[in-house]
Order: sequence, then C-alpha cells, then structure tokens
Amino acid sequence: MDSRPVLATCLTAALAIVAGNLPANAMVVAQRDFADLVARAEQIVVGRVTEIRDADDPAGAPATYVTLSELRVVKGDARDTLTLRFYGGTSGSVAVHIPDMPTFAVGDRAVLFIAGNGRDVCPLVGVWQGRFRVRFDSTRGVDVVETDDRTPVLGVAGRKLLRGARATDASAAVSLDDFLGLISAELAAPTVAK
Repeated sequence: MDSRPVLATCLTAALAIVAGNLPANAMVVAQRDFADLVARAEQIVVGRVTEIRDADDPAGAPATYVTLSELRVVKGDARDTLTLRFYGGTSGSVAVHIPDMPTFAVGDRAVLFIAGNGRDVCPLVGVWQGRFRVRFDSTRGVDVVETDDRTPVLGVAGRKLLRGARATDASAAVSLDDFLGLISAELAAPTVAK
C-alpha cells in the first residue's frame, strides 16, 4: 500500500493548523535598536511628503511611490527630492495591502532610515522602525520626534531608543535637532553591541 497520499494529507492538515494559528494581519520583522537603525541605513533623511502615487514597479507588481522634498540629509546622499518605492498599492483593478507597512499622507514630515530603496519590499530599515514622525509642538515651539505609531521618543540610552507613553510623555518628546544630534553622534562613534 502506498502511504504517500496519506502522508501528503497529514502534512497538508498540519500546515493548515499551523497557518490557522498565525496572525494573518502581521508582518514579521526583526527588532532593531537605535544603533542598528543608524548602521544599517544607506541614507538617513528628514523630509516632507509632497507626492504619493500608485504605479506598477519595473516587474509589473503594484507599488506605492512616496516622494519627499525639503530634504535634510544626515547620512548618504540625495538630490532635491527623494522617491521611495513600497511594495503594494493599486494597479488597475488589483489592490495589494501589506499589513504593518508604513503609510504616508502628503504633508507628513519624517526622519527616515532608508536601505534597499527600489530593491526591497519596504525601503525603511526595520519597516515601521525606520520611520520617525516629526510634528510641531506648539507649546514648546519646536519640532519633536515620535515613532511610527506616534509614541514620543525621549532619547537614547546606549543602543536603546527610549520611548514614552503617548498621553503622558508627549510634552517630553525629544526635539528634532536633538534627535539628529543623537544620530550624528552614533555615526561618529558607533555604540558596540554587548
């Protein structure tokens, strides 16, 4: 008696059980500390989103192109504008949405840690970990930095990015100038992993 059909059925059932227990709405991404973000980035820029468009990438897959201007380059080089390609978007009647992929709106300001633009599914180091929102704090009169999920960045301790609670620590968020200073310090003297 040939046992291959029974084995194939058992393997298919086991895979269905395992797949059914995995969250279907999450991207698996390695956790990156601050020093990793700085070291792995090919470019680090501050910019404002000026255009978002959906179009097919060179291979014909749906992609979203996010163009930034008003650039301040911290690492690497860039022209007056920089366009990032993210996998997913709308192409004709096909819409592809990638859970946990950062989304942007025209007018957004951000500090971006970029690697693999035009090559990788997401051109940000650590996907959402490589995007820091910049917002103006009218109480303090300065631009401050938050993580992609709008958690205030309080600073850096060693290799670790210090985050605050959204509601209680919003006024303690690090200024954009101080955050850029932390990046410059890490570039000048990289923190060694312990």
